[in-house]
Amino acid sequence: MKSVFLLQWQRFRRAPTLVLSFLGMTILFVSVLAGFGGPNSQFTIYTYGDPSLEEEKKVKWLDRLNEAENLTFKWVEESEAHEAVSSRDAGLALKLMNDDYRILIAVQEPSSVSVENYVYQVFSEELRLQEVASQVDAEEFRSELEQVTNEPAIQLVTESLSGEESTFIYDDQLHVLFGMTLFFSIYTIMFSLMNVAEEKRVGTWDRLIVSPLYKWQIYSGHLLYSFLIGYVQILVAFLFFRFLFGFDLGERYGVLLLVIACYTFAIVSLGMLVMGLVKRSQQMQAVVPILATAMAMLGGAYWPIEIVTNEILLALSKGMPIYYGLDALKGAAIYNLELPELLQPISIMLLFGVVCMGIGINLMERRA
Repeated sequence: MKSVFLLQWQRFRRAPTLVLSFLGMTILFVSVLAGFGGPNSQFTIYTYGDPSLEEEKKVKWLDRLNEAENLTFKWVEESEAHEAVSSRDAGLALKLMNDDYRILIAVQEPSSVSVENYVYQVFSEELRLQEVASQVDAEEFRSELEQVTNEPAIQLVTESLSGEESTFIYDDQLHVLFGMTLFFSIYTIMFSLMNVAEEKRVGTWDRLIVSPLYKWQIYSGHLLYSFLIGYVQILVAFLFFRFLFGFDLGERYGVLLLVIACYTFAIVSLGMLVMGLVKRSQQMQAVVPILATAMAMLGGAYWPIEIVTNEILLALSKGMPIYYGLDALKGAAIYNLELPELLQPISIMLLFGVVCMGIGINLMERRA
């Protein structure tokens, strides 16, 4: 087993491009989609006014807009805002009018969408309130509205089946980090297993069979290499964004490491199953991208699975190991869950891995 395992690392040393390229794409996609800023980073939006904007309206809109925790609306001159956007020092600028606004943007970025949605929400809410206030006593309406907001008549509390307060928490940065990292690791792991198919094609596998090595040692050498290469890729990506760019992964580092190991084992096993089903390495090269993309889409790597309402898609997602990997990672990092509370997704990934591994090796042996 040791000789087969070391042989794979020698191959990696001679041709590391494939693994490094997928690690690089992980970092690139996460940085573009989620940004390098930490979860508490502040975005500054240059704000200027129309010549018709009243001073009272200007102060009111700035106060309302600056209620956001991670957005700062900075008042500047119109020329400064235009120059900042054109030179790409600022992603966008906001032009305020008495009862309307305009957004000046050069290039559409992921962060600009959230800013646009927030500004639209603030203006639409305020304009609805103004419409109601115009039909009644405005001062009395505002006073009662503030009182109701501070002291609501009804308090709604949602609880999970475990009895704890629960709600869907969406952390855009962590979702992109987890989703893209697990997605690209599928390519790395499955393509690393293609060495087995290539050895069978050129006859190296037959020479290994007649060697003093047992079959389980040959399989173990290949599988251990694929497991480690995928595990290290995921770990490096997490550490890169955790320590260099401040992504908050929580404090359950031991649980995260265990979840990564279980997910990697499940993907290695799935790779063995795919190898048992295809006949040539060229077929596997065609199948892997389709399989990886489908798993990522159905499993919630591209968008939160919590926003999906189609029952068929939700049912299909339950058969994807990436779904349980994301569920366990978000449970540990966002909800701060301990290991006993994550046993279900971890157990399902292990069961998935055992079943796929058994079927895959059996198919490969029959074909041999």
